[in-house]
Amino acid sequence: MQDSAELDEVDLALVNALQIQPRAPWSLVGGVVGINPVTAARRWARLESSGRAWISAYPPITPRQASAFVEIECEPGRGLPVAEELANDPQAMTVDVTAGGRDVLVTVNAPTPEVLSSYLLERMSRVQHLRHVRSHLMIRTYTEGSRWRLRALDHEQISKMSRGTGDTTEQPPPSQLDDEDWAIAVTLAADGRAPVSALAEAASTSTSTVRRRLGRLIAGQQLKLRCELARTLTGWPVYAWFFARVATERLDETGRALARIPEVRTVTSTAGPYNLIIAVWVRSLVDVQELETQMTRSLPHMDVIDRSIAVRPVKLVGRLLDERGCATGSISLDTRRSP
Repeated sequence: MQDSAELDEVDLALVNALQIQPRAPWSLVGGVVGINPVTAARRWARLESSGRAWISAYPPITPRQASAFVEIECEPGRGLPVAEELANDPQAMTVDVTAGGRDVLVTVNAPTPEVLSSYLLERMSRVQHLRHVRSHLMIRTYTEGSRWRLRALDHEQISKMSRGTGDTTEQPPPSQLDDEDWAIAVTLAADGRAPVSALAEAASTSTSTVRRRLGRLIAGQQLKLRCELARTLTGWPVYAWFFARVATERLDETGRALARIPEVRTVTSTAGPYNLIIAVWVRSLVDVQELETQMTRSLPHMDVIDRSIAVRPVKLVGRLLDERGCATGSISLDTRRSP
């Protein structure tokens, strides 16, 4: 099995830099990391080609976007086949086989509530070997995976990478996304550093139009890029989910507090028996218990109802994963398409 010893400090710093600015020029990345631009590009190409690191994008954020966590209980021994089937669906953004109160946990994203309803009611009815399905509609996200950092850079390096993000101009974001916007987003989901020429070809438009649209989408928070490293190589190989309940009047306060904890990857309020769902990466199974103790001690009004451990990653924001969490391929994140 791969471990963090396979990556040196330069590799980790390179990934951390790209987490901050996924499409930064190699001159900036190399200067921050302390290597020349050609070496930076070559090292990244090696990491990407081996599936150990990659840059992707979320589906574009639409005015009526709707998302949900879906817990699935399967017939014995059917968790992995069910997860692999659902991983082929564009709407099933992230899929994990888990131990605990559910066999499979799916993060579903759809451009409208109608598409989400169709997926939950119609698509799930076609999946065999399911015993129980429970959905939790997402209400508010306090933090998510694109904001998680390796912490391989020092403060000065982080400051340098955070500068010069380019002129994302002061144009307002589009009120509604068109086919060109979707083509740009879907292409970036498969390759977050795709050149502008490739984006222009995918969108059937000019490079100048792509630059303008891309800047506008990113500035308007309608398109988010993320740089990922296979979890087994990060130093935080254990992936856990907590399902909690908090008094409604303290929900925002609690969500913001949890988002500040370094191990926390995702915090989302939901409609359902739990109103707060939290994903974390930690160093060991013992740390899962210790982190829960830390969270409940500092937030005594939060009641953790259940927890699960991901035992097999299957898909992460469109990327298909092997048992080590390395990328083996990608599924289109055009969530408008019927699965």
